[in-house]
Amino acid sequence: MAGMRLAAPVFVLLLAAGAHAQTIEITPVAGYRFGGGNVNTNVQGEFEPGAGFELDDSASFGVHLGYRLPDGEIELLYARQSTRLQSDEPFAGVPVFDLAVDIWQLGGNYLFLDEDARLRPYVGVGLGLTRMVPEPAALDDETRFSASFAAGAKLWLGRHFGLRAEARGFFTVFGTDGRSFCGSGGTCGFVGTSQLLSQVDLRAGLTLAF
Repeated sequence: MAGMRLAAPVFVLLLAAGAHAQTIEITPVAGYRFGGGNVNTNVQGEFEPGAGFELDDSASFGVHLGYRLPDGEIELLYARQSTRLQSDEPFAGVPVFDLAVDIWQLGGNYLFLDEDARLRPYVGVGLGLTRMVPEPAALDDETRFSASFAAGAKLWLGRHFGLRAEARGFFTVFGTDGRSFCGSGGTCGFVGTSQLLSQVDLRAGLTLAF
């Protein structure tokens, strides 16, 4: 019986420590994404071969789901941007079509300073997929491998909530040679050498911890 009485508080302490180490964080974010030039270098239609193209800068939103670890966290993120593909002439880009960019990635962050600090800078990475959905709907969606790198900070305003701000670079690989945004009749929006799609997202949100 004495052993059981001794084990009970130890068990409670272990549960408390485990609950503290297994904190879940949810952060809805909103931001502005820019970049995305040189999507492809050879487009069919009214443009000359070798023309450059880019994604229009626009607002973005998403959500982060994190699982806390000592000095870091494992994180699942979703990000979306509604934009358009256009030629890359300065201040006079010609629209090609509207495009929704959805990104799903799994990664992690390394947090600096002590766990009890109110302000904690961090750096992070992510790996996953980017799905690009063009309008008109007659064109096929494109799903590509992508990665991201981030730097930011968390400011805790209380035990269960705080503010988060970061700059995150997204990099989507199109491949070295192929066809993109093809239609049912076999005609493709882009044919030829593809490029690495790189974008920067400045984003912030409110973090809820459980």
